[in-house]
Amino acid sequence: LAVGGGSAGCLLANRLSANPLTTVLLLEAGGLEDASTEVPLLALLHFHGRFDWDYRTEPQNASCQSMKGKYSPWARGKVLGGSSVINFMMHVRGNKRDYNSWAEEYGAKGWSYDEVLPYFKSIESFHVKQYVHNGYHGSSGELPVDYPNTRTLLSKTFLEAGKELGYDYVDYNGPTQAGNCNFLYCSNCKDGVRYSASKTFIRPILSHRKNLHISLLTKVTKVLFKDKHAYGVLFKRGAEERTVRAKREVILSGGTIGSAQLLLLSGVGPADHLEQLNISLVADLPVGQNLQDHMFTGGVAATMKKGAELQLANMAIITDYVFGRRGPLAVPAGIEVLAFVNTPFVNASLDYPDVEIVLMSVSPSSDEGERYLIDTGLTREVYDAYYKPRRGEHGFQLAPIINRPKSKGHVRLRSADPDEAPVIDPRYLTHPDDIHRSLIPRLCAGAKAAVQIIRSKAFEKLGARLWTIPFPACKAEGAMWSEPYLACLARHHTCTTWHPCCTRPLGEHGAAVVDSRLRVRGGVTGLRVIDASVMPSIVTANLNAPTYMIAEKGAAMIREDHDPSPSGFLNLIG
Repeated sequence: LAVGGGSAGCLLANRLSANPLTTVLLLEAGGLEDASTEVPLLALLHFHGRFDWDYRTEPQNASCQSMKGKYSPWARGKVLGGSSVINFMMHVRGNKRDYNSWAEEYGAKGWSYDEVLPYFKSIESFHVKQYVHNGYHGSSGELPVDYPNTRTLLSKTFLEAGKELGYDYVDYNGPTQAGNCNFLYCSNCKDGVRYSASKTFIRPILSHRKNLHISLLTKVTKVLFKDKHAYGVLFKRGAEERTVRAKREVILSGGTIGSAQLLLLSGVGPADHLEQLNISLVADLPVGQNLQDHMFTGGVAATMKKGAELQLANMAIITDYVFGRRGPLAVPAGIEVLAFVNTPFVNASLDYPDVEIVLMSVSPSSDEGERYLIDTGLTREVYDAYYKPRRGEHGFQLAPIINRPKSKGHVRLRSADPDEAPVIDPRYLTHPDDIHRSLIPRLCAGAKAAVQIIRSKAFEKLGARLWTIPFPACKAEGAMWSEPYLACLARHHTCTTWHPCCTRPLGEHGAAVVDSRLRVRGGVTGLRVIDASVMPSIVTANLNAPTYMIAEKGAAMIREDHDPSPSGFLNLIG
């Protein structure tokens, strides 16, 4: 019984239903994706729509100071396929040291890099010729992993600038990650079309696997316990409220926010928090703590004399896409190139880059750039003052992302009502190290690296010029692009990368919620969590690929732990 049909839930349903003796029920609060979600560039337009839970954080004290309400909008997928339907389709696994630290520092037995690599490989349908035989990729899985089929002159210039500055051109999911740049691996794209978790793992099997059942528009409101054994869930579908009982296990795959909220509503969480809401305690565990997310500094933009970015304002791009699935509409969210950078704060010999720089090939002053920036939280007043004066000019943005922030937040219940959104507080830029020694200095270093790229000889050929309009809140911070100015920009133009994780960490340590086999601790039986929330610490990556890996490994653990009987997993009861 899997609760949540996102990236993890869809893969789990596929793997567990492969045994015809196992009956699987997947419950998903959203509906089906539509044709618009298959167009890669349109990922920029899915915020706040019917496929989005449309969460928002609490107002931030140290960040988001020029964003609406000083909060960050957190888009999460409310649809079969989850956030893989609305994300930016970037396939990044993370660094070897991320997973080795899970095993060594958090007691996550079986989760070192060498132990998780086979699960990354088994899901991939990877066919990039120069890397397919390097020992780090799989070609027989279902998930397409390839370069987008369209590249702009801007993206090629970025790679040329990287070479000029000493960055190698290598496979960032291969033997080394640091000090390189490469074209984006698109984890959900094939022939110019998004492949969500639903399209990849559910649609091909649904018609012929009679043991797989999926209930859409079904919101689970509580995990049911007898003593400490999870025996089923309570759910609502329309006006109907029903119970479903699991013979073997209940699996929560509702994501970092959804699964935390459900566990808390069910009595699994911090005792003092549950007592305040009169929720009966099942297990006193730190559910919802340890919330982590990547963030980046917005506003690092440039203009160009030549139109090398994605050109969107003409009918030819529609013709290119409709008849050939090529052109700008085939570029995932307008993102083409990644660079992993060692700042002066890390030992370059460790191959553990602390900054990722992403090329966004859409002009921030274009119609599309305006909608994206407003939808992601920038106030209208700030947009009009900073970006809009360049309307009609060619341009692009670079997004410097901090790979391992130290600031941690929490997810808590606002009330005992399952229909009320939870409290989400990432507490960006609040850890002392982030303020004084880590994140702010690294953001500045990352932004400086981005500025170096824009000032390179390669970009000179395009007539690239750094933004000359100062950010409104940072005018008093000295010269544009100086360290004080960049630090101000980080605090004001603070952007999420939609990578929340770690609210139910795995391992054998004091803050662990699940053990190394993803079973909920605290004496609870019959209940696992399998999604991005089980990461004990955030990885040097976008989170969709690691989430697929967690689901692949979790499914293998379930198969190892159970010998399914002919009677199946589930019984429905009224």
